[in-house]
Amino acid sequence: MKLLEVKGVKYVAEGREILHGVDFAIERGETVVILGKNGAGKSTIAGRIMGTLEGEGGVFLDGKSISEMEVDARARAGIFMSYQAPVEIPGVSMKEMLWAALEEKAGKRVGRKEIEEKLAKATEMVGAEIFWAGKEVNVGASGGERKRNEILQMMALEPKVAILDEIDSGLDMEAARKMSEVLAEFQRKTGVGYVIITHNMRILEKLKVSRVVIVDGGRIVREGGEEIISEVEKRGF
Repeated sequence: MKLLEVKGVKYVAEGREILHGVDFAIERGETVVILGKNGAGKSTIAGRIMGTLEGEGGVFLDGKSISEMEVDARARAGIFMSYQAPVEIPGVSMKEMLWAALEEKAGKRVGRKEIEEKLAKATEMVGAEIFWAGKEVNVGASGGERKRNEILQMMALEPKVAILDEIDSGLDMEAARKMSEVLAEFQRKTGVGYVIITHNMRILEKLKVSRVVIVDGGRIVREGGEEIISEVEKRGF
């Protein structure tokens, strides 16, 4: 049984089909990388998995269909998605937001000690200071800080599947390398399955990539292993 399966997923916008029946799957602890030019449909695939976009086809988690679930239900089931441009949430701290999310996920109250421990571990791994968790979410934060916040959220919530949409944008070379180490360590500890959308191969440096799919025109036009990454780095798409 696959951890996540995407079967015949389509998406139509303004009468035009954007995704034309996308299929792929991921096992526990695997990393699938989605590559393609701008506008190829990569983020649309992510949106269909997370449920922010509706359309035909099936999405299955642990063998069970989640295709009819709302976004919040998919999140509670174990899917996390980071966004290319995380928004500011004035008046709400990272700690408050994660506390509420953890209680929603658990279906019960979460004690202060538990949230403090989770945040302490997560901030240490991403190289942030613990006081950062008390600040308003992304308010006044740089692009790199916002992406680090996304990873902090993922680590605190411990999802089964994490969809990381250009999590490396806004990061310099060294920061991207550090992010790769953090993602690899978190995957080793938890068995999370990654679906990574990227243009920067540096983020993949410490990860063991199980499968690479290249998307063009809303279709998967090629699938393979890490050898595709080397080709793309040398020749582009």
